[in-house]
Amino acid sequence: MKKSVLLILAGSLLLAASAKAQDEGGPSLKPTPPPISCLDFFKGTYQFTFTGIYMKLGLPEDSDMDESPTGKGFNFEMSRGFADGFGLMSHFMFLGLNVPTEINNVKKDYPASAMAMGATMVLDLKKGEKRDIAGEIVDKKTTLAAFIGFDFTGTDFEMENIIEDEDFSVSTMEGSLPMGLVADIPLNYYVSLVPFGRFAWSSTTVTTIMPYYISLPAPPYLILMSGIPHDSTYSSTRFDYGMDIDLRLFRNAPEWKISVGTVLSQVEGMADGNLIIMASIKKEWGKHYSSTSFGPKLH
Repeated sequence: MKKSVLLILAGSLLLAASAKAQDEGGPSLKPTPPPISCLDFFKGTYQFTFTGIYMKLGLPEDSDMDESPTGKGFNFEMSRGFADGFGLMSHFMFLGLNVPTEINNVKKDYPASAMAMGATMVLDLKKGEKRDIAGEIVDKKTTLAAFIGFDFTGTDFEMENIIEDEDFSVSTMEGSLPMGLVADIPLNYYVSLVPFGRFAWSSTTVTTIMPYYISLPAPPYLILMSGIPHDSTYSSTRFDYGMDIDLRLFRNAPEWKISVGTVLSQVEGMADGNLIIMASIKKEWGKHYSSTSFGPKLH
């Protein structure tokens, strides 16, 4: 009896320390949404983007974890041009995460999930795509754009049966205000480099549910409780930078693009940043490319 009680108390103290670290240093799961994928806008044009994502998340500065959480998922983005040089876009991201955790010298991978959605306004400061009188795109030079938006991100992490049949869980809700600059630098009509920089201010609420024991002076001495949600809120900043490579591989379909790229994200309170590797497929509507400049279509 005494041995089991000691083990239970030790486990409770470990969970309490974990929860305290979550409150003071913020959650260890801070996924980064991918950068915007469209910055050359004409009135009435559209672009749909599907992105596959691999993400290695940074660890908190006071973390005892040896391995970083990793995630795989996707992002949908839809953009529309409302005027020449001005557009709006919205996105939805989902990630399945794997969180390596060690408790009582036992290592185990726990699943977690993250979702994000948001909207962004984009303004072309220097427009690179030029149309002729017929509305065809006949020239493509460097485009520079500024953007600002709002993102909402939520994460959910749970350790099942951590004490007997009770679970330990941490969930986060974050609202962020991202803003930055992005450029499209064409090497030729078919290959472009797309570097970007983004700063984001965020407010995060962490909800922790931790089982605990109530001590009694008489048998059964200890009663296991499922836990009461505890909320804490804090603010943080993030700086992201990276680059995509856009490829127009289809000579007879220049409205289709394939993009590959990486993002490094420096998150306040993290010892190392997030790393994102992305691959995207993009489809444009409403843009017409000159066959003289981009090559005749093959039929």
